[in-house]
Amino acid sequence: MVRFNIFDISRRRLFVILLAAFAFAFAIWFINTLPYKGFWDHFYTYKQIGTHFCEQTNMEALIRQPINTFSNFIYLLAAMAILRRGFKDRHKRNRYNIISANPFYSITLGCILIYIFSASVFFHSSLIVFASDMDYSAVYSLSLFPLMYFTHRVWLLRIGVASNQRHPLSTRTLIIVFSALYLLLTFFWPQRFSDEVVLGLIIALVIFGFIVEYEDPGKTNRYYLLTSIVTILFAVMWFIFDQKKIICNPESVIQPHSLWHLFSGISVFYFYMYIRSEKNRI
Repeated sequence: MVRFNIFDISRRRLFVILLAAFAFAFAIWFINTLPYKGFWDHFYTYKQIGTHFCEQTNMEALIRQPINTFSNFIYLLAAMAILRRGFKDRHKRNRYNIISANPFYSITLGCILIYIFSASVFFHSSLIVFASDMDYSAVYSLSLFPLMYFTHRVWLLRIGVASNQRHPLSTRTLIIVFSALYLLLTFFWPQRFSDEVVLGLIIALVIFGFIVEYEDPGKTNRYYLLTSIVTILFAVMWFIFDQKKIICNPESVIQPHSLWHLFSGISVFYFYMYIRSEKNRI
């Protein structure tokens, strides 16, 4: 089985990525040179937000946390790659799994990643409460996506339908149910329970993933799944380090929370490669 290495890219694409990253970093630096001080003071902010993260926070700047803001670039990068594949799938006749049979999955995940990029950039730039709510809603959308995929595969397994065949009833039903779940978590669920909700979703998708791999083995590249799991564990580790101020240097250009962004973005991309690697025996 052919494996994809995230570091195995052409020189042209590498140049474009580095150029885009440099442009984003330059934009952050330039915005913070503008003579607008205290812009976010008119918005509601948690009292301890200035010391909540390890990164040294300039509450007078337009972009209060430049490093944590810049590290969100990984989400945009993954979104562009996934959206590109999704739009290509719309014009292909060969459909070998749920992802190729339903380009909706690729396009949705790409849009979710763009939303995460936008919400997290907004939050780490402003640190205001409204932006924090947006950031949490983005995390909910990303957490629900893998669960929706595994639920879809379990459904098709139970009714004996090959995953490369379109099944409109299951697709429509899952879109409605998971959209309702997202709206419930975003607008009605107390934010103080958000960490527990995300943990519960992770446990549920692990259970469903085990069921799928146990009942329908040998169709996916588990190297991708293993990489996704390992990188998300590293991401969670850095998230905890940032909260507990472990290995914390506020003036460093490498911050624990920025590493959370980096590893979680890589994890999402490899999860996409995992679900895309599924092949039916035709």
